[in-house]
Amino acid sequence: EVLLQYPWPGNIRELRNLVERIVIMTLPIKIELRHLPPVVLQKGTLSFNGPSEPKSLLEARIAFDRDFILKKLEENNGNVSRTAEALGIERSHLYRKLKSLKINFERN
Repeated sequence: EVLLQYPWPGNIRELRNLVERIVIMTLPIKIELRHLPPVVLQKGTLSFNGPSEPKSLLEARIAFDRDFILKKLEENNGNVSRTAEALGIERSHLYRKLKSLKINFERN
């Protein structure tokens, strides 16, 4: 019902992007309200964590990668080894990705 009430200013692409992000970032098969971003629950407009909506697929991918990696780092209390394992990549690859995305963190 919440998804039906949201105005979807980005039309079907915005809905598809939201559903893809939820599926990738959550493990349960059933999508619940707690999986929806606050902006959808508040009937606002869906936006990325940056100053504006990405203009290209590359910009959207970079924004998603950054948000996803930050979420995993938070879940693993900043532990890079555990985060790399959770992401299914080598620790050295994660370090390169952190550098390319300009993510600063304190090593634990």
